[in-house]
Amino acid sequence: MGRIDAKSPLCLYIMTRKIILAFIWCTLFLAGCASLESYTRRAYQAQSSLAAGNYADALAVFPESSARGKDEILIRMERAVILQAMGEFRESAEEFIQSSRRIRELEDRAVISAAKSTEQAGTLILSERVSTYEGQDFEKVLIHALNAVNFLLLGDLEGARVEIRNAYRRQDELAKTHARELEQARKELRGVNWQKSLEDTDSQRFDALKRTSQTVQSVYQNAFAYYISALVYELNREQDAAYIDLKKAIAAAPQSRSIQKDLVRLSRALNFRDDSRLWEERFGNIEEPFLEGTDVFVIVAFGVAPVKEALSFPFPLRSGGLAFVSLPVYRFIPTPIQAVRVSYDGRSVETSVLNDTDAIAARNLMDKFPILFAKQVVRSYLKAQATRGLSREYGPLGAFAGTLASAVTEQADLRTWSSLPKEIHVARLIVPHGVGSIELDSAPYGSSQSIEIPQGTKHLIVWSRMTDWGMTIHTQAY
Repeated sequence: MGRIDAKSPLCLYIMTRKIILAFIWCTLFLAGCASLESYTRRAYQAQSSLAAGNYADALAVFPESSARGKDEILIRMERAVILQAMGEFRESAEEFIQSSRRIRELEDRAVISAAKSTEQAGTLILSERVSTYEGQDFEKVLIHALNAVNFLLLGDLEGARVEIRNAYRRQDELAKTHARELEQARKELRGVNWQKSLEDTDSQRFDALKRTSQTVQSVYQNAFAYYISALVYELNREQDAAYIDLKKAIAAAPQSRSIQKDLVRLSRALNFRDDSRLWEERFGNIEEPFLEGTDVFVIVAFGVAPVKEALSFPFPLRSGGLAFVSLPVYRFIPTPIQAVRVSYDGRSVETSVLNDTDAIAARNLMDKFPILFAKQVVRSYLKAQATRGLSREYGPLGAFAGTLASAVTEQADLRTWSSLPKEIHVARLIVPHGVGSIELDSAPYGSSQSIEIPQGTKHLIVWSRMTDWGMTIHTQAY
């Protein structure tokens, strides 16, 4: 068969058709981007409602009917946290369980399956934004830690035990998976200084991300999960197991005064004299708590999680030309609340941070940057090759279509679990018998609320979600 004349009507038709298809592809992708932009707008609306203490309005942003498609897991996680703030612990637990189950299904899905292969191809050619959201590693751990709190507040110790075991397993599994992905990314990025590229593009935002992440040693050692686990074990009268988890918690959050006090208290109770002496030397003099009374465990959540913004810049390829790179970075949202004071009968103790979402999210992203950047480089190379092919075959018009497609399809995935609190604090104290209530005061505004201690209570779990306008409090007596 002879060659078709490049200027023949048939050839011009084929060329025009391919270019039109390229523009349609861009248009469809931009429509998908618009859908994701819609999600970020909804998340902002929910955060505004949460900050104002309007939990019902925040939940209305994410109705159950919207938990479908690529954002199903994310929407269920949003709903779970909002329902927990409302005190709807059973419904919150169900949303967490469904989120976890769906994440596991995605992780276990065979790579060769048609759906997975199609989605991976879309991610490779387009961007992370086309993929199903399955949660960041730190989010997958927090699902179980927060759900353990749900079961504690439902009075279900066995359900709480299941969730802390799940949190343990997930931390171990995710750490191993991340190590494999990171090793592969380093091989692909050999000789590529991705950090310098980010610093040169926007040193202010990148430096803020690095500084914030430095307070977290590892995403896969969550102090909040360990501390909740220790509490569950103590409620089950398994003090040895609780002590082991407290030591893990202090390794993950060495500055937490609450963990420090519990290590001293429990090492004394277990008669671990050498350990007790070690903790006292390390943490200083810690007042001996009352030996008899109600064990009060206060969990306080406040503020809103950071949001993602795009950091876009051109990147030179080894093979020549420029790649369009777009990576997410976090913007941190300040809160006027700094700490919470728990007081009773002239005594007081201040809460200490156990889960700093800003720092954990920043560390998670810093750990993922090499992996994200490696994917971007591969995508950019494939797009550059396609653009060269269009240029050779169709001239300037083909090059323009390829360049436009590369630019508009390289968009950072800005989806994130927006309803998480900025910080989770804890305080633990033994309230002597005869004291019927404690007081919670937030600083600096001085919003306060009294909490009754039911007579005969051995352990009291207090859960509070604080906002700029007040606090909601829920308790469970044991």
